[in-house]
Amino acid sequence: MRKTLALAVSAVLAMGILSGCSGTAQETTAASTTAAAAETQAEESEAESTEAAESAEESSAEEVSADNPFAGKTVKVGCSATFVPFESIEMAADGSKTYVGMNIDIVRTIVEKNGGQVEFVDMPFKSLMAAIQAGQIDFCSGGMAPTDERRETLDFSEIFFYPRNAIVYRSEDNYPDLESLQGKTVAYVFGTNYQQVAESIEGAKTVGIQGSPACIEEVKSGRADACIIDGAGATEFLKENSGLSMSLLDKTEDCFAIGFPKKSPYYETFNNTLKEMMENGELDAIIASHLSEQFILD
Repeated sequence: MRKTLALAVSAVLAMGILSGCSGTAQETTAASTTAAAAETQAEESEAESTEAAESAEESSAEEVSADNPFAGKTVKVGCSATFVPFESIEMAADGSKTYVGMNIDIVRTIVEKNGGQVEFVDMPFKSLMAAIQAGQIDFCSGGMAPTDERRETLDFSEIFFYPRNAIVYRSEDNYPDLESLQGKTVAYVFGTNYQQVAESIEGAKTVGIQGSPACIEEVKSGRADACIIDGAGATEFLKENSGLSMSLLDKTEDCFAIGFPKKSPYYETFNNTLKEMMENGELDAIIASHLSEQFILD
């Protein structure tokens, strides 16, 4: 009797063990199947994501090409490269030249943001408007005030900078303001707003010169008593020319904008990007990298 009972108990235990092993195998098989399915689904999802990303990139590229006139283009931008620190040329030892300055950086940044490249074309300031009208350049860099007369021929971007003019003179003299220049010989850069400032001085003999460096030389040589140029530029010239002094003048209505031909395909895109940079602080950062705080006026 006891032997029969022991055999029965052993049989029951064996069945239980077999049942337990069978359950573990089923769970393992199910888990393996689930993991494989999840891995396959993940791979399919990753492939779909990659395909979607590539499709989005292609779509974006097509949109840029269709909607952005700068994309893949090299635009010709006129500048007057004697306008330190806004537009000038740095010569390397091998004779190559690089355009540098505040206006240069602003224009280059905006064009490159829109997928284009810039080829700067140096010319006298007075020639910029004619070059735009003749189609020799696509637009001109900053430093041109949008006067009513100029607006008849060109479209202008947002005003992005208000300069301060300066009187530069030999250190033995003292010309603190425009009134002190009455009856004196005053040089200015031909074709700029500095001409209007100089010609407004009562009794002054005014002399138009090509470029700010030449104006400085007129003063140094004694051919002119003083010259009217940009204050930031005057600060740079005084660093390199001993024996000169300057008087910084108050802010006027003079201002900087970018000049475009009428109905330019680049105007709207350029101007929108410029406005974005004015709002997000990028423009102020570029200006501050070139000029001291005294020239950054609201």
